[in-house]
Amino acid sequence: MRIRLRRTAAAATVLVSCLLLGSVPAAGAGTDAETDAGSAAAGRYGELDAYVRERMEATGVPGLGYAVVGPDGPLHRRTWGTDGRGDPVDGRTPFLWGSVAKPVAATAVMVLVQEGRLGLDDRVADHLPAFRFGGPGHASRVTVRHLLNQTAGIPASAVGAVDCTDPDCPPPAGRLGALDGVRPLGPPGTAYAYSSANYLVLAAVVEAVTGRTYAEHVREAVFDPAGMDGAIAGRDEAAERGLAPGHLPLWGVPAPVADGVDDGGAAYGYTGGGLDDLAAFAAFQLREGRTADGEEVLTPESVRLMREEGRLSPDGEGTGYGLGWRVGGLDAPLDGAVWHTGAAPGYSGMLFLMPDGERALVVEQNMHGLLQDEAVMQVGFGAARILAGGEAPEEAGAALHHSVVWGTTALAVLMIAAAVRSAVLVVRPPGVRARRRAGAAVLWGVAGALPGLGLAALVGVMGARLPMTWVPDAWAALVTAASAGALVVVLRCVLLFRPSGAGPTASPGRRTPPG
Repeated sequence: MRIRLRRTAAAATVLVSCLLLGSVPAAGAGTDAETDAGSAAAGRYGELDAYVRERMEATGVPGLGYAVVGPDGPLHRRTWGTDGRGDPVDGRTPFLWGSVAKPVAATAVMVLVQEGRLGLDDRVADHLPAFRFGGPGHASRVTVRHLLNQTAGIPASAVGAVDCTDPDCPPPAGRLGALDGVRPLGPPGTAYAYSSANYLVLAAVVEAVTGRTYAEHVREAVFDPAGMDGAIAGRDEAAERGLAPGHLPLWGVPAPVADGVDDGGAAYGYTGGGLDDLAAFAAFQLREGRTADGEEVLTPESVRLMREEGRLSPDGEGTGYGLGWRVGGLDAPLDGAVWHTGAAPGYSGMLFLMPDGERALVVEQNMHGLLQDEAVMQVGFGAARILAGGEAPEEAGAALHHSVVWGTTALAVLMIAAAVRSAVLVVRPPGVRARRRAGAAVLWGVAGALPGLGLAALVGVMGARLPMTWVPDAWAALVTAASAGALVVVLRCVLLFRPSGAGPTASPGRRTPPG
């Protein structure tokens, strides 16, 4: 009831604003692609608008666009807010879509399969001799199908070894060596693990088969047939289209600081474009792989295979993943949906092919925080449920983000204070007994070492790039805490090993507290 009341109030607010102002410049102008929908459709879209705006305001997302899409294109479209340069967001404003790139990449691969240039059961090593993941025995059994349905045995954490946004990053094939030392989860086809590294390898396969860059192939095979005229799949295209920095929450405040594009990562997370481009891809999928003129790009068999849930054995447990698509896994009324979500640093995207097969919902936002993923992504899941005739879920909070970010920040402040106090004691050591001084030095030395040990453990598990890129505020706080803690250890060691008689002593009749 509380959510329903909030949604009603938000709808009233939006309606009054539109009547009085015509648009909302501070939040960007809303755009609507529908012409004369019935009152029922208008009411449903009004409810969607109100819910999306409510979630946008709750999470502080600076810019957002969403559309309800039919086979012929958008039925309803709205954009609000500004991009990372402060310009109003519209249907052509480029965003990154994160892992929504995967169904795009899978479509590009299936085009090669249909042309007979690639087989789903081809061994990856036959196309990429440098692919040695898991050793020769394991690598020789990994097929293209295993990569597409995420059953090659590559763990999720492996993306940290292949993701690269520096200008001089190697192409996909040049990163295969980073997987050599990664331990497989099991023989190919026996374990499902969602890992973007699978699609990095697929990009290398595409380039080996076509002799062109992945970006060139995906434009010819998918972008152009689907009418995605403004889509981007690389750093140069991003620059040409004017991709603005995405936003990362820094201590709860969205900051336009995410401006890296992985030039070789378009297949797994760095494809993007405007809302119109994402809607065009959704309409292409609703037409089951046909162009707007009816030309067949994907065969019915390809479409079926892509949207069929994979299984670890003929009668085994389903994986919830097809060939580039998430299949099912959502509560009714979305239990029959085919969908994908994704995030790139500073951006997020969502695409739902609704269970009725006649509509899709697409959402793109120019903010994402790894620790706020549930709260930021809820806008798409909730809107899809409303579109399907259900109720939006309970509001997702940001408790994890607050506890981690503010916890590490408090730790950093404590270690800085401890370092300052230790420095004062080194300059003016208190006149206390050596045993008491030694006990304090040991305790503070252990406390100062703990942030550094935590940082080392985090880097050992995830590497430095992922937390630095995805949670920069918590990362900066933890690095600060570790650095200040290390200084505390050094200063306390100086105090511990300094002769007890060194330095000035306390005045008679006064007791100086231990440090």
